[in-house]
Amino acid sequence: LASRRSSSGQTERATVSGLIRLLYNYQGKYMLNASFRKDGSSAWRPENQQWQDFYSVGAAWDISKEKFFEQQNVFDFMKLKASWGVLGVQNTYGFDYPAYPALQTGNTAVFGDLIAPAYSLAYNVDPNLRWESVDAKEVGLEFNMLKNRLHVEAAYYDKTTNDLLSLVPDGNNRQRLSNIGTLRNKGFEFVASYNHTFGKDFTLNVSGNLTTFSNKMGDIAFKLPASEERPNQTEVGYPIGYFYGYVVEGLYQSYADKLGSPTVVGYEYGPGDFKYKDVNGDGKIDATDRTMIGNPTPDFMYGASINLNYKGFDFNVDLNGVYGNEIYRFWGSSELPFTTFNYPAFKMNRWHGEGTSNWDPALGANRAINRLPSTYGIEDGSYLRLRNIQFGYNFSPAMLAKAKIKSFRVFVNAQNLKTWKRNSGYTPEYGGSPTSFGIDNGNSPMPYVVTGGINVNF
Repeated sequence: LASRRSSSGQTERATVSGLIRLLYNYQGKYMLNASFRKDGSSAWRPENQQWQDFYSVGAAWDISKEKFFEQQNVFDFMKLKASWGVLGVQNTYGFDYPAYPALQTGNTAVFGDLIAPAYSLAYNVDPNLRWESVDAKEVGLEFNMLKNRLHVEAAYYDKTTNDLLSLVPDGNNRQRLSNIGTLRNKGFEFVASYNHTFGKDFTLNVSGNLTTFSNKMGDIAFKLPASEERPNQTEVGYPIGYFYGYVVEGLYQSYADKLGSPTVVGYEYGPGDFKYKDVNGDGKIDATDRTMIGNPTPDFMYGASINLNYKGFDFNVDLNGVYGNEIYRFWGSSELPFTTFNYPAFKMNRWHGEGTSNWDPALGANRAINRLPSTYGIEDGSYLRLRNIQFGYNFSPAMLAKAKIKSFRVFVNAQNLKTWKRNSGYTPEYGGSPTSFGIDNGNSPMPYVVTGGINVNF
């Protein structure tokens, strides 16, 4: 009989909070709310601000209840609102005791007949690890028009994350959980919906949303540099996790082309290899010629939905997408040769002689110069996805009453039916950590799922 081993685990975490809240409403026109809270968490060490104060205040003005609002007939409702607050975040990346790393088994040492196991910390921890806090400001306007059929909300937000928590490399092939610095994100948010009834049997609902992003690192404890394989870099004054590398100007077509171009320092190269741009103009190509080559954060994200109901039939469509971000394609670009099991189809267009290509380099595991992070791996990350579509029919209660059935519905549903994208990978969505994301590692494709069903209630 095969032996089996079972295991279990138990953790304990405590968060204690005290909250004071004030609400004020004058004639339904002027509203104010304010709160103060003191939070304590066992996730942090007592000496590192284990207890911290957080607070918020918000105000609103219902303009539609003012006398002057009655003198116009364009808007049915209007409210102006604003808020500001500071809240705490305990993003511990799944670690049960983030300030007290657990031990993990490592290599063993042999002393004669004695085998001594070695243990090491699961990750390195910043001794000053503490709360992450979000300082957020927002001002917005919402209104109704067209006899309250159209509802619109618009807001401007300015959010600063202080003591941003993130797992970062410590330079010794290990990771460290640390508060790395300050991140500011600002932009606009728009939400709109429209409802209309055509007669007694046909209703239409359309809604949409759009959010813009503009982020930049402020004070940062240390620079998180890009590696020789992955281009994510985080530093003051740039978007978080931006792509850093070389700009490809083409391929060396001949030895004469090589001799007439700036010299590359530290790499062997020749015809068929990448020709990188001399960004700083010093007449040579080296690490100082790396620059910002992309941003994995989109300019904006958006979504929309359409709902139609006609008698017993209903039809629903949901879409979502992003625009303005870049993806770094790791496969077929800066991946190491031993990880290449099959070449992508576009390698058929590789350079194999003068004039055959000015973009896809010659193949060869020994051509290390072609594996540096560069614009060769940058692709457009914008996409629009048909996320969900459903068609159904609800039988009328009168028809079902004879069979003593309360409701009977049949439907067919499709998820992720179609994605309009520009990158060459399976999907345009790639996650990661707060400082390393947007990397296409050749992930599995997102499947589309078609289902059908019957719902019956007696």
